[in-house]
Amino acid sequence: MTAAGDWTGKVGDVWAREWRRTERSFSYLAPQLTRAILAVAPEQGQFLDLGCGVGSTSADVAQARPLASVAGVDLSEPMVAIARERHALPNLCFLSGDALTLDVPPLGLIFSRHGVMFFGDPQAAFGHLRRRAVAGAPLVFSCFRARGENRWVDELDRAIGAPGCEGASYSPGPFAFADSAFVADMLAHAGWEVVTVERADFDYVAGEGASDEDALADALDFFERIGPAAAAIRAAAGDARRDLLERIGGRLARYAVSGRVEIPASAWIWTARAAGEHA
Repeated sequence: MTAAGDWTGKVGDVWAREWRRTERSFSYLAPQLTRAILAVAPEQGQFLDLGCGVGSTSADVAQARPLASVAGVDLSEPMVAIARERHALPNLCFLSGDALTLDVPPLGLIFSRHGVMFFGDPQAAFGHLRRRAVAGAPLVFSCFRARGENRWVDELDRAIGAPGCEGASYSPGPFAFADSAFVADMLAHAGWEVVTVERADFDYVAGEGASDEDALADALDFFERIGPAAAAIRAAAGDARRDLLERIGGRLARYAVSGRVEIPASAWIWTARAAGEHA
């Protein structure tokens, strides 16, 4: 499973190299999350984008709230470097490091696109964020629902023969917040009042090309680098690798339409508010 520390090494480096395709994969989810953020974002204050990646959500919020000061923070230095190259706004900055240890002013808004599921101790992490937030400050983040609700990963799990199920206890990783009851309880104990939790269904864009064949080849290449099949593909060689790619390709082919491979996916979008008095 991917943990927070992995983003400072190989995982972060791969995502930085593949940022155009990873951004594309979330292209249908991103507007849904941005709308949820802006629905509760104050007009001004200090905002934090936790696990900002290459800065797309940070920039969307900064542009919509010009009186606010937005800081995008990520553990991956290469991704932060790309974010700085992509976005230049007077009220936006990007920082490399651990958001839990950075010295920032009291926060009026915290948001994240799929960047909150990697804490070793999520209750402690969200408790720390609560102490950095002003009373009533909104918290908005997205996270994957269960693997079985995400056909893109379910298809890959079946192709590589993975069990494809979440464990009974918390383990950091992309699907660590799939259980909404767990997340609601964790947030409450960390000092956050849940306002809404909404299901966000979207199409995960895995490949594009001039033809369906090109799009499928692009999707296969992408999943060799990103996602739950990547390690299995890297570990395979010779006939085993060819057979594995054929199995994956056979499952993905049914989603190749009009030069795109789009596979059903599902996320949660959480909105909460900092409870009590600012500490």
